[in-house]
Amino acid sequence: MKALFVGPNPYYASGINEATVYPPLGLVYISSLLEKNGFDSMVFDAFMSRASNNKILEIISLENPDIIGVSANIVTAKAANELLTLIKNEFKDKTTICGGPLPTVMPEVFLSHCDIVVRGEGEGTVLDIVKGEKLETIDGISFKNNGKIIHNKARELIRDLDQIPFPNYHLLKPNLNKYKCRARKLPVAPLLTSRGCPYNCIFCNKSIFGHTFRARSPENILQEVDHLINDFGVKQLDILDDNFTLDIKRAEKFLDMLIEKNYDLLINCQNGVRADGVTRELIHKMKLAGVFKVGIGIESGDKEILKKIKKQLDLERVKQVIKWFNEVNIVTYGFFMLGFPWDVPKTMQKTIDFAKESNPDIANFMITIPFPGTELYEYVIKNAKLLQKIEEGVFCGFYGNRVFFETNALKQEDVSKYFEKAYKEFYVRPKKIMELLLTPKSLDEFKWIIEASLVIFKSLLNKD
Repeated sequence: MKALFVGPNPYYASGINEATVYPPLGLVYISSLLEKNGFDSMVFDAFMSRASNNKILEIISLENPDIIGVSANIVTAKAANELLTLIKNEFKDKTTICGGPLPTVMPEVFLSHCDIVVRGEGEGTVLDIVKGEKLETIDGISFKNNGKIIHNKARELIRDLDQIPFPNYHLLKPNLNKYKCRARKLPVAPLLTSRGCPYNCIFCNKSIFGHTFRARSPENILQEVDHLINDFGVKQLDILDDNFTLDIKRAEKFLDMLIEKNYDLLINCQNGVRADGVTRELIHKMKLAGVFKVGIGIESGDKEILKKIKKQLDLERVKQVIKWFNEVNIVTYGFFMLGFPWDVPKTMQKTIDFAKESNPDIANFMITIPFPGTELYEYVIKNAKLLQKIEEGVFCGFYGNRVFFETNALKQEDVSKYFEKAYKEFYVRPKKIMELLLTPKSLDEFKWIIEASLVIFKSLLNKD
């Protein structure tokens, strides 16, 4: 058996941050497990390659895989289904599979275009498919049998993450060094040290990694770091965990090991840390280990909105933690969301005001998207008016000026107005402009800031 995995190209999408593009890590993990078990596989990232569907069909003809897997999220869903339909028409003997957050919660939508939907974590499930196990015996899949959709029971989460092979980027096209992010040193590699989140924020889709926090051991993570340095020449790590600092003792031990190794690496905690999950001592160790940037999930500056979205967060603590990071010159990103169902102009203005008051180096304001499979989605379906059908995907990312629902108290034009207002009020300040110009420490980092700024600028100019 030979497998080809494809990250589709959402050629139609606006409002996605094209300045930051990471490898399709889930597909590389799956491909690496297949390699470990003696199967030939590769991963082709059509988005990073800007490849058309015709180009992908050419690759399939050249590689001649038995199984073709395509990943999909809410933005890439349309591209995934278009590609899967073309593959089935062109290569009728190939087995097609699809996985990702949206297929996991809405497999029926994707089974019109592929043979099998992989739900949840895909490593063990795809390995069973490639081994040729009978479909009815494979946990974690949905498929059709004589026109009837069969949903097998969910697969148990992987308990021991240390047993999963490290992502082998030799299996990935394009090369790892083609990817981009806010980098002070190149090349950069993503690093996932844990899976799962025990918090209950209603806007977060946990269909893949679940609510159970599962962590790799510091020793295992360090082995991957050695692998990335020795085999790929990596000089910067971007940690993509939902909760890197949830277990502070584990985080401290890993940081201590990095400090002792003296790799001279730089580290970006890209996906954010919880302000209530860091201490001053931990921040000191992060700085010594090479951390130069962290994200902090804040979402709203209104305490009542935070309660509604089940984001248990002390806003005073947020301000204190941002101050601690600033004291050691670690760049801070504040992540904010506008347009929750309970928002009104007054609460959105409070979010903008809090962003200015807490003053992270960068504030990312995003319009709320009710992802299928979340509590927020269920609430919106029952209590708000959807402005477009989203079950089969959307054509706009977090940074697009598009509103997906409205309520009696919150209209589409209000959310769009405050989205634009947020960026103008936060950034069009002489002090903030000066901070932005002085923060970059390399030419690559400066170029990234320009490119990322253009993404936002386009969104503000072009309402979807």
